[in-house]
Amino acid sequence: MEQTLETNAAQLLNGVTDIIKRYEEEWQKTGEKYNLFKVARIAHKEVIICRVLADLMNPQGKHGQGSRYLKLFWKAIKLPGSIALNPDHTRVTTEHSTDKNRRIDIVLEDGKIFVPIEVKIRAGAQPNQIADYFECAQPKNGGVEVPVLYLTLDGHEPADAEKVKGKYVKLSFKDNVLPWLEACARENTPETTIPVRENLRQLIAAIKSLCGQMEDAEMEDAIFKLVAQSEDSVKAALAICGAAGLFDQKVKEQFKGPITTLVKKVFPDAEYEPEGTDNWYSIDIPIKQGKYNLWVNYDWKGLLVGERSADVKTDKALAEKMSELTGDSGTSWGTFIWANKEGMMYHSLSSADEKLYLYELYKRYSEKPQEVADKIISIAQALEAV
Repeated sequence: MEQTLETNAAQLLNGVTDIIKRYEEEWQKTGEKYNLFKVARIAHKEVIICRVLADLMNPQGKHGQGSRYLKLFWKAIKLPGSIALNPDHTRVTTEHSTDKNRRIDIVLEDGKIFVPIEVKIRAGAQPNQIADYFECAQPKNGGVEVPVLYLTLDGHEPADAEKVKGKYVKLSFKDNVLPWLEACARENTPETTIPVRENLRQLIAAIKSLCGQMEDAEMEDAIFKLVAQSEDSVKAALAICGAAGLFDQKVKEQFKGPITTLVKKVFPDAEYEPEGTDNWYSIDIPIKQGKYNLWVNYDWKGLLVGERSADVKTDKALAEKMSELTGDSGTSWGTFIWANKEGMMYHSLSSADEKLYLYELYKRYSEKPQEVADKIISIAQALEAV
C-alpha cells in the first residue's frame, strides 16, 4: 500500500532522531561538543567576537602565529589587487574612535592603508555608519579608495546600500570567515599548539551554529544518506524543512496577537511595529508621559528605550534602570539606550541554537502568553517609575 507523505515524514523523523541520539550519546562520553563560546553565548556578542577575530588577525596576537592568520584573512576577502596590505607591519585595533564619536569594530592599518571592518551579528544598522567609516578612512589611505568591510552572518547589504554604493564590500561569516578560520585550523596551526587549535575548533563550531550549519560532518553524512534513500524520503525531508522554517513566523504571530493584546490592557497606547530593518518587529510602548518609547523585539534579542522627539534629552536614569533590569551594562546608541542580557535571549530560555530557540520561544508564547506579557509590562512599569 502506498504510504502518505505524513507517514514518510514521521518515519524519517524517527530515523533522524535515532541518528542524533546515537551521536549525542557518543558526544556525552567524549565531551567533544563542550564549547565555551556556546556556554557563555559569546558567539552572539559582537564586541567579544570582534576581539577574538581581531586577535587572530593581529600579527602580535596571543595565538603566537605571527602574521600567518592575517595573510589568510586578506586572501579570503578577495579585495582588488590595487588595495595591498602588508600583514607583517599591520596594527590591529578594536572599537577605533572616529571624529564623529563612533566606534569602528576592527581596524587594520599598516602605515599606508587604513581598513575599517564593521561587524553585524545581532545589532541593527545605524544611520550613515558606512559613509562615516569610509569618510574616516580616506584621509589615511593616500588617495587609494579603501572600502569598509561590512561583515554579517549571511552577507546581506547594509540598509542604505544605494547611498553608499562603492564605499563598502559585503562579507559573510558563512562564505568568508568560516573558510578563513578552517584554513587557519587545518593547515596553518602547528599540532603542538593544542589550545590554539582547540579554540579555533570551538569558534568554528559556534559560528557554524550561528549560520545555521550542522557542526558534525559525520552525523550530517548519516542523515543525508537516510534522506537520500528514496524520492519519498526527499519529499518528506523537504516537507519537514518547510514546517521547521515556520517557527519564526509563528513566533511573530503570537507576539503580534495574544501578547500585544495583553500588554495593551495595561498600556492602551502600545502598538505592534511590523516594519523595520534587520528583523526588528517589536511592541512599542510610550512611557514617561509619552516622552520616551520602550521597544521589545518579538524574539527578545533587543530591548531599546529612546526619546520620542528631538527636544527630549537622553535620560541617564533610564539607562541605568535598563541595565539593572537586563543585567547588562547597557550601551548608548545615538539618542537611544540599548540593553541586553546573554545575547538578548529571552529570560530563562537556555538554547544557544537559533532554530531550537525559536521553537522554545513558540512554546512559551503559545502556552504562557500572560507570563510573557507580564514580563514586558513589568519592564515598562519599572521604567515609568524612574
